[in-house]
Amino acid sequence: MTLDGMTRDELIDLKARIDIQLDKLEAQRKADALEAARKAAEEFGFSLEELSGARKPGKGKLVKGMPKYAHPEDATKTWTGKGRKPKWFDDALAAGITPEQMEI
Repeated sequence: MTLDGMTRDELIDLKARIDIQLDKLEAQRKADALEAARKAAEEFGFSLEELSGARKPGKGKLVKGMPKYAHPEDATKTWTGKGRKPKWFDDALAAGITPEQMEI
């Protein structure tokens, strides 16, 4: 089926799935870059936190985690899987969507 033959709802669904996949790829690229930066810092005898000035959790500065889940219809809504579950996550579970289907 070509894009011209798709309904509006099919196109919206396709866009959402593309956005989720793009978010997954971006998260993986960031993770790869972070790992490369950690290795480079270690070669010089530093931790990445020492070089960036970031503090470890519990030391006063909030460190946010990487998103683990994305809203099934709006990939801009994400959740790390920690803390209170967002309403959209519970709504998706109630609609029969599994957590694995929402993983980024």
